[in-house]
Amino acid sequence: MTRRLVKAVLPRQLLDQLALIEAGAKAFRDVRGRHPRECSICGYQGLFWAKGRQPMVFDGECPRCRSKGRHRQHELLIKRHPDWVDGRTILHFAPEPCFDERYQARSKATGGNYVRAAYEPKRGETQVDMQAIPFPDGMFDTIICHNVLEHVTDDRKGLSELRRVLRPDGRVLISVPMVEAWEQTYENPAITTEAGRDLHFNQNDHLRLYGVDFRERLTEAGFDHIRYVASEPEVSRYGLERGETIFIARLAS
Repeated sequence: MTRRLVKAVLPRQLLDQLALIEAGAKAFRDVRGRHPRECSICGYQGLFWAKGRQPMVFDGECPRCRSKGRHRQHELLIKRHPDWVDGRTILHFAPEPCFDERYQARSKATGGNYVRAAYEPKRGETQVDMQAIPFPDGMFDTIICHNVLEHVTDDRKGLSELRRVLRPDGRVLISVPMVEAWEQTYENPAITTEAGRDLHFNQNDHLRLYGVDFRERLTEAGFDHIRYVASEPEVSRYGLERGETIFIARLAS
């Protein structure tokens, strides 16, 4: 029976139900990958898994090392600038599993010092509140801080502390969830429940979604910055998120 004949014979309500089932089946297939990709971190080549909920990002997660797009984007940046890691004193906030052991080994092999920082530390991590970093001024060559600042109550204080512990010739590699079409960061201190934060900020432990004024917050904290934006052909090859930005912040001159 042809598709056109089915539509002519079956009642509208049943057609709607069939269309819903068909769409659900397609989405289920897509969850395990639409197009072959390449992981810049572990070298896996093949289909990537979907990740996230609001919205779901297809081809977003490497099934081998579990890296997300921003992690693979970070790796591409470091491959261009290995001197930012090799032999350096590094402070890495909420170190991602796809980097953790590799960066520890890399630091040891090159004579560096790799400090893993977390607000609620696991084994081998140092307890660090970004609003009061327990290290001396100018200690770190490179600070890595991907999608952490949106969890910090006073993010301006956090940025000020990052500046304080950065060496004069160092850099902070930082990313945040950002809506480029928004001029202003969306914050609402009245939203205090997990359900409310999940609804408004896409995750139940987020405190804000940034607008383009995040750049002004970097400037106010005493940073100059350039941007590394995910674009083609790297987006399609490595499963990056289009427009995802890593800010490379340095002490303002």
